[in-house]
Amino acid sequence: MTRLFFLFFLCICCCAAAQQSMTLGRQQKDTLTLGDSAPDGYKSLKRIQIGKDGHAGFGGSCRFQYLLLDNENWNPASRDPDGYLLSRWLFHTELQFGNRFRLFAELQSALAGSRIAPVPVEENALEAHQLFMEFQPLESIPLTIRLGRQEVSFGSQRLISLRDAPNSRRSFDGVEGIYAREKFRASMFYLHAVLDKLGIFDDRSSPELKVWGLFLDRTTFGSLPNLNFYYLGFYNRHALFYDGPGMEKRHTLAARVFSKDSRWNYDLEGGYQFGSIGRRGISAWSIAFSTTYSFSDMKYAPELGCKADIISGDGNPYDRNQQTLNTMFGPGAYFGMAAPIAPSNLMDVHPGVKLHLTGKITFSFDYAFLWRYSKKDGLYRPNMVPFFESNNATSSYIGSQISGAITYQATPDVLLLLGGSWFNSGDYLSDMGMGKDILLGFAGAQVRL
Repeated sequence: MTRLFFLFFLCICCCAAAQQSMTLGRQQKDTLTLGDSAPDGYKSLKRIQIGKDGHAGFGGSCRFQYLLLDNENWNPASRDPDGYLLSRWLFHTELQFGNRFRLFAELQSALAGSRIAPVPVEENALEAHQLFMEFQPLESIPLTIRLGRQEVSFGSQRLISLRDAPNSRRSFDGVEGIYAREKFRASMFYLHAVLDKLGIFDDRSSPELKVWGLFLDRTTFGSLPNLNFYYLGFYNRHALFYDGPGMEKRHTLAARVFSKDSRWNYDLEGGYQFGSIGRRGISAWSIAFSTTYSFSDMKYAPELGCKADIISGDGNPYDRNQQTLNTMFGPGAYFGMAAPIAPSNLMDVHPGVKLHLTGKITFSFDYAFLWRYSKKDGLYRPNMVPFFESNNATSSYIGSQISGAITYQATPDVLLLLGGSWFNSGDYLSDMGMGKDILLGFAGAQVRL
């Protein structure tokens, strides 16, 4: 009873802060300035001069998340009475020689203490997370070639993300070409996904799971919107959907317009997917919109916002057309850790508010409502595996989730989190025999080194 009261308290006062994170990839050159709040002696160790125009850089981060979770996946049989502790350590080093050649390496250790039957995205004892070389072939052209194991994320990270929230971050093996000027960035890439495993240095890239494409990012001037355009090719040798398995060859065309750093911000993204799964043709689409308005002249500078998605699902499991959107390498906790489902075959609305209680403390709250887009299709896990063995429910309403967050940015490199959420199951989950409400309590800390 005490534990349930503690969970309920967390749900009311704060939560689902798992997605509040310092997620910038440390392989980016501009992260060398991180750690400015540290003593000068420590900063001198982070960057050591080598010769006239070379240097060695060092750094890392650690994150701890303690979670109390009731009715995980809406299933009362998956109770964990004592909770569990997720920890993640990242350590990196780089060697820079002039402006045209760089080596970067990063180790990752993700552990799940007291977790019953952890999965690899929660526990990956020790792995070579990144190991690549980077060179600029022509001094007069801002083109960089990156070859090796690397983190990759693009745009809003709905389709290719760092997967920061669960615990173990994602990486790829392959090559990326980056052309970057002040207001424009283009990236062309061919990558194999690295498969997470529980052991030590046993992660391997998969020839059966890969992605390639082109991403364009244009920062505009004044009140004009910023623009993203991208093409993604995706191959999965062993895809599985509710209408059956098959070899998946999928192509995505998408565009995004968004604003930032103003009183009124918005983000609109739409995409279309085509290709084949076995003998079935693909025709899927999605539209995502979010907006916030900041009352910066009021007490606590409240920000009101709303998010909404319409994401296609399959209309007939027995025909030769497949309309289920594949999120491919999505964030892993798109709707928070309490409801680990992929943004596929969904309609949702998320109103919310954020308050700046002090210069370092923020409180946020949102209320999400979720429906299935197509009654002929079911829910999918973040790795795009069907959530249930079959789909025999007639209801569309999945449920609602109340979330909030209290974050304390103690220093530029230290972030403290406290949270919880409550997912109120709807008719669809009850029809599937998984109608228990989920309660999640959460506390965490993140430190950049």
